Amino acid sequence: MDALTSSLADVMVSTLFDFISDRLSASEFLNFARKEQFLSQLNMWKNLLPKINALLHDALQSHNASHALKLWLSDLRHLAYDAEDIIDEIDTEVQRRRLLGHTQFGTTSKVRFLFPPCCAGFNSSGIKFSGRLGAEMKAITARFQLILEQKNILNLVDRGGQGRLDTKKERLRSSSSLVDESRVFGREQDKQVILEWLMDGKTGVISIVAMGGVGKTTLAQLVYNDGRIENLFELRVWVCVSTEFDVIRVTRTLLQALTLDSLNSKDFNSLQVKLKEMLSGKKFLIVLDDVWNENYGQWEDLRTPFVAGAPGSKVLVTTRNERVARIMTTYPVYHLPVLSNNACFSLFVTHALGASNFDEHSNLKGIGEEIVRKCKGVPLAAKTLGGLLRGRVNSDEWEDLLRSEMWDIPEERSGILPALMLSYHHLPSHLKRCFAYCAMFPEDYEFDKNDLVLLWMAEGFIQQAKGEKQMQDIGLEYFNDLVSMSFFQHSSSSKNLFVMHDLINHLAQFVAGEICLHFKDTFEDKPHTLIAKLRHLSFTRHQYEISKRFEALDRMQCLRTFIALPIDTSSRAACHYISKNVLQKLLANLRFLRVLCLSGYCIDEIPYSIGHLKHLRYLNLSHSTIKQLPESVGSLFNLQTLLLRGCRELAKLPQGIENLINLLVLDLTDTEKLVEMPLQIGKLIKLQVLPKFCVGKDSQFGNISELKDLLHLKGELSITGLENVVNVQDARDANLMDKHGIDGLCLKWSSEFLDHQKEEGEMLVLDMLKPNKNLKELTISFYGGKRFPSWLGDPSFTNIVRMSLNNCSKSMSLPSLGRLPSLKKLFIRGMNGVKEVGLEFYGDDLPYTERFLSLEILWFQNMLEWEHWSSTHKGDEDLADEFPSLHELMIKDCLKLTGGLPRCLPSLVKLIISHCPKLEGSLVSLPSLCELNIEDCNKEQLKNFVHLTSLITLRIRSIRDLACLPQEMLESLGALQTLDVSNCTELTSLWQKGTRLKNIVSLEHLKIKGCSKFVSLIENEQGLYSSLEDNELINYGNLEKLTLKSLQIESCPKLVSFPETGCLSTLRHLKLKDCVALKNLPDWKMMLNCRTSDCLLEDLEIEKCPSLTCLPGGNMLTRLQRLKIRNCTNLQSLPEGIMQKNNDTHMRDLKSLEIDNCPSLMCFPEGILPFSLKTLKICDCSKLEPLSEWLLHNNASLEYIYMRSYTTLRSLPECLYSLTHLTELTISSCPALTSFPEAGLSPTLKTLEIYSCANLKSLPERMQNLASLHYLTVCDCPCLVSFPRGGLSPQLLVLEVWDCINLKEPMSEWNLHSLVSLKELIIVGAPDTASFPDEKCLLPTTLTSILISGLNSLESLSAELLNLTSLEELEVKDCPKLRELPTEGMPAKLGKLCIRNCRLLQQCLKNKEAYWPLIAHIPCIEIDGISSCFQLCSDKLLLDYLFISLLLDYLILVVMDSALHWQIKFKDDPALNCCKWAVFCIKW
Repeated sequence: MDALTSSLADVMVSTLFDFISDRLSASEFLNFARKEQFLSQLNMWKNLLPKINALLHDALQSHNASHALKLWLSDLRHLAYDAEDIIDEIDTEVQRRRLLGHTQFGTTSKVRFLFPPCCAGFNSSGIKFSGRLGAEMKAITARFQLILEQKNILNLVDRGGQGRLDTKKERLRSSSSLVDESRVFGREQDKQVILEWLMDGKTGVISIVAMGGVGKTTLAQLVYNDGRIENLFELRVWVCVSTEFDVIRVTRTLLQALTLDSLNSKDFNSLQVKLKEMLSGKKFLIVLDDVWNENYGQWEDLRTPFVAGAPGSKVLVTTRNERVARIMTTYPVYHLPVLSNNACFSLFVTHALGASNFDEHSNLKGIGEEIVRKCKGVPLAAKTLGGLLRGRVNSDEWEDLLRSEMWDIPEERSGILPALMLSYHHLPSHLKRCFAYCAMFPEDYEFDKNDLVLLWMAEGFIQQAKGEKQMQDIGLEYFNDLVSMSFFQHSSSSKNLFVMHDLINHLAQFVAGEICLHFKDTFEDKPHTLIAKLRHLSFTRHQYEISKRFEALDRMQCLRTFIALPIDTSSRAACHYISKNVLQKLLANLRFLRVLCLSGYCIDEIPYSIGHLKHLRYLNLSHSTIKQLPESVGSLFNLQTLLLRGCRELAKLPQGIENLINLLVLDLTDTEKLVEMPLQIGKLIKLQVLPKFCVGKDSQFGNISELKDLLHLKGELSITGLENVVNVQDARDANLMDKHGIDGLCLKWSSEFLDHQKEEGEMLVLDMLKPNKNLKELTISFYGGKRFPSWLGDPSFTNIVRMSLNNCSKSMSLPSLGRLPSLKKLFIRGMNGVKEVGLEFYGDDLPYTERFLSLEILWFQNMLEWEHWSSTHKGDEDLADEFPSLHELMIKDCLKLTGGLPRCLPSLVKLIISHCPKLEGSLVSLPSLCELNIEDCNKEQLKNFVHLTSLITLRIRSIRDLACLPQEMLESLGALQTLDVSNCTELTSLWQKGTRLKNIVSLEHLKIKGCSKFVSLIENEQGLYSSLEDNELINYGNLEKLTLKSLQIESCPKLVSFPETGCLSTLRHLKLKDCVALKNLPDWKMMLNCRTSDCLLEDLEIEKCPSLTCLPGGNMLTRLQRLKIRNCTNLQSLPEGIMQKNNDTHMRDLKSLEIDNCPSLMCFPEGILPFSLKTLKICDCSKLEPLSEWLLHNNASLEYIYMRSYTTLRSLPECLYSLTHLTELTISSCPALTSFPEAGLSPTLKTLEIYSCANLKSLPERMQNLASLHYLTVCDCPCLVSFPRGGLSPQLLVLEVWDCINLKEPMSEWNLHSLVSLKELIIVGAPDTASFPDEKCLLPTTLTSILISGLNSLESLSAELLNLTSLEELEVKDCPKLRELPTEGMPAKLGKLCIRNCRLLQQCLKNKEAYWPLIAHIPCIEIDGISSCFQLCSDKLLLDYLFISLLLDYLILVVMDSALHWQIKFKDDPALNCCKWAVFCIKW
């Protein structure tokens, strides 16, 4: 039978029974139920549920898969949901009355005063609640009884827990050691890893872990049967353990395999002794396949005889559960990955066709590849689907299988479902419900574990006994259990995210059935019965959420979950829009909603009616534009999670937030405008997550003492506005010391009041804010005290690993942070009061060997008054390690610092010294330094860096008076690979004459920029390289040893030339920019590599070198791939080597050629452009010969052509048609161009852009044949009067026509209706039309976006727009006569309407009665750049409605007083008073 449905029903009924029992044990709930006359119904439920549960257990063991039984189980599950909702509603009412008092109206205090005194003792909402709920409970009871009455029809019996006599035991999975290796693919690497472990000579246990069907058993079989393993191990035994871990059975199986005798003994002791004798002194391999046991004791019992084996013996375990592996293994757990797509394809072909390829059935190959993609690397799926197609070569049958779901395959023909179902059935009941819930996630959806746990909490899936761990911690345990059992796996894109394999995702959907649904577009293909029964709904977020998409919400009366995915929208901010109608429908109809996630939407306000969602436990408005929450949020007593992360417009929280007594998470991260907290927020004593707390300025808002009782806070806490703490006692009352869960604390004062802070008061405040010893990270910003409290350096804070002190400018000294034993990262910024960093920083009385033991990163930044850094010890101890673990040191913007650095930093890898002009000091030993950055410092500082034998990267910037690099520094740079010298205005050369270049032979990347006096590498020489006369010190041989790969010289105006000798033979990238005096480059012959006899240059870029007239000749640039020449105004020729000639023996590699603003360039070198060329850009070359047929002859690789201001270009080459890879052509500002080639353009063209071609009279002919053309832009072509006669390409996706002033041909003649793929249409400036679109102009219904602008005669938008059923965006700009929108309405899918500078239409829009009903459903409306969202029902109107509704209820009840037996006491004339009050309110 359908075990999935029954198991979930079992979980629901058990949960419901526990739920009712738990509530009835609470006296408050019991009293309320008795008072409201619910108790009898609840007791009936309590009596009926065990009987139903017994029948359910009988159904679980039944093999009857009748449709009637499945319906019974489905009805039972939905009945359990409905009953749970009723109990939850009663429980919520109990909480409400406890908070507000049962004699008060169920409204907030702000509205109670509106009711007349005569009604003070009466509660209409309570009467309504009792009457409605009583009827619903009776209906539930009747349904329970009906469920019981159907037992005879379904042949179900209450067997008292004994089960059916004919029930078969669960069939255990079996496996053997045999394998057909010819049918195994892609496991070579995995096999090698396991073999190496098996053969390493150690004794131990190896575990292979993966989800079902990935091939764990197959891998074990491969290694088991490997010849090397057969020879290595004296004994080999294979046991398939499966789900039943019977130690006696497994021991007996091992013995039978070793003795080949049948054993019936059940005496565990004798079996173990015999097994030990068999294994004693022998090297064995035991394979335990498919282990599920998590009982460590049972594993210990089984393994006891194994210790008798010889050294090197191994046990190999396969399991789906990582926790099982952790219990057993002594090696790292081996997580077996899925197969590669190629290996999976080979496996599929083998089973489908019995062949190795599709050579004999090529028509099936494409379908087969799609089927394999569905398998997602799971070999069992590939094997199963291939087997189903065995012997079938009809493509229709293959297509049918491709379209089918794997779950549609009968179980007897598929191993996929049983394999994965086994994992599901092995889950405990509480995890089954959690896993099934994940059916809401689409394939490949990446989710955060904390997000999912919060959802589980909201749905009530987490079982929390009193006195146990926090609910969120239990949820994380649930999550980790599912990870260990291979239901979830780490995402490949982020270590913090998780995914489900597609097959696991399908399993979740199969399990959840009609309970969960994820939809991408609409519900049109979903049956009505499915929609009505939905409980959990998620959907893929669209940019514009229109009402039509959510019409089915009216039928989802039982929905509990409404989630827009992805949940985390941090990278997108608020860039999506949702119709107000959708919000109102959500809040009006979905009474049982528990989870509401609308993150990432531009929602300015939430309707007041959200307060009616009494079941709501999770509300996510993160990254929305919400400004404030309605006060009615304070009535959501069940709310556990309120996420407002990234709501940058949020300025206020509701005052009634104190009523959210169950709130656990209040995320206010990145809410800059929120600067105060409501009073009484401290009543939320269950709160666990509160990343931000703002101290208010006055008594109207919460002060810091509100934190006193929030003892369960954990994670990060940022307290801002500490300048508002007036009473030091309030800081003490915050009680941070008792908040054991906080591991990150940020204390922040305002920067605006730094000069007005009371120093002593702030010192006391900070002293009172001493945190708990569990703290890991601490940040203090804009603190105004002169010194820090002693606790800041207290060594008892053993967990602090990161600390930041920011802009505490009045502090005169640093705290003793050297005492913190675990501190790894320390950032000190803006401490302008500190003049000396001395012994107090390290810890005065602490031995230097115990200071900063763990510190890895240290930053000093913006310390404007810092003058001296004292060493920790003197004399012979100077070279001792002061920071033994320091990896990174940055000193920046310390203008007065004169003392030196610590002299010995043995672990330092990265050093940054920036804007410290007075820094000097003695020699510094940095043996591990890999990266050194020095900027705007004294040149003498460079001489202090010696023995930099590990340095790889050296950056020197803005060093005044530096003429060349110090020889002392260069002599030890044997490992240097990157040298960057920038903005050293006095630099004339890099090194002095006499420097031994053999010391920098590893240099690969050299950059010189902004050195206005630089003339050469060698002192006193001209050109980049000297004539090298001093052969003893610098000779050509030494230069040849350099392996320079990249040379970049920018903004060096005195560099004139490159000499004819040098070390450029290994150069691959050369960039020369803004070298105004440079006249020539070295001959390419000087760049020939002695090993290859080629010039290795691949990338040459020359820009802003106006003195350069020519480039070297020769045919050496055979490896050049990219040539870019820009703004070389006197350059007259290009290098010959870039062209292909008929007599060339070498093919050119040039792929990109860009020539820009070279007005003196007249022609290309002799030859044709190389066949390898893919990108050609020619811009602002007024004298360059036109692009000829010959130059592009047979250039089959060219993909992109861009021509701008190419004034000599009169026509395009005819060969454009034959460029078979051309995808993009852009022509701009070519005034001589009049037409396109008669042959047309390349059929592969995807993008065609034409700008400002003043004399172009027509577009290319036969454009309708450009089957690949998707994007067409025509702009500012005044001579263009019409489109081609044959029309445009029917494959166009985007058409843009801008300012073609003579294009007066009516749009109806553009044949736009033939563009059946068009998505976006932009028309600016022409043609003139009074109505858009007019009756004759049929637009394609595929359009999703339209922009019209500058149509001076346009008066109206016509009703033809309604035919655009896919239109999502409509933007209208600069149409001064436009005054009418279509009175029939706007397209149903329109999500954005933007109107700018249309004065007459804007005046019409002021008449809301005429136009606003036509557009109010549109999620995003912008008028002149201002978002204008019409609210159909404002909060104020809703409040009016609620007040009047309640008053009318009172009037009715007064009239029916005698019938209802209500005793309502009125003063004077109560009926008259009520009527008068109702009339007053109606008028108001």
